[in-house]
Amino acid sequence: MKNYIFLLSLLFLLNGCHDLEEQNQTALTMLIFQTEYTNYAWGYNHQGWMLNNSGQVKRFLKSANWVFPDKDGYISSSDMQKNMAACDSVTSVVTPAVFESYASKALNIGNETLGESVNEMFDAGEVKYVYYRFDPAKDRYQMIVLSRWGDFKQDNLASNASGIVEWMKSVK
Repeated sequence: MKNYIFLLSLLFLLNGCHDLEEQNQTALTMLIFQTEYTNYAWGYNHQGWMLNNSGQVKRFLKSANWVFPDKDGYISSSDMQKNMAACDSVTSVVTPAVFESYASKALNIGNETLGESVNEMFDAGEVKYVYYRFDPAKDRYQMIVLSRWGDFKQDNLASNASGIVEWMKSVK
């Protein structure tokens, strides 16, 4: 009887590990990196790139019909797909191994580790380095800020954040 209970417990434990692996794999494949420049001073400017697990770095410009995240940093899955479709060209390609390496590092970073926002300039706009984490239960993405710079400067203080930002700066 003890062996039966032990085997049943082991089966549930292993099944739970499998579900956790599936959740992590889904999180990796649904993650999206984005670099974005926005400026409303002296005319509107909005441009940047997005990168998902396809490895394609997709450019967008101010003429794109864009859906911004809400004030809490959330955007629906359908609106995210609209943004991806609004990108007008592929500027480069990232290998699956490189994408997965940085995506797995990013998943450990949240907005709770954001440093203080400091005013730096005026009329400079804002460059943001972010990633979007998918929440399958709510069918939406959450924007996680890694760094922003311009009128205000703010860095994510998580240990992996600066390395991911440096990599994102190198992506063209």
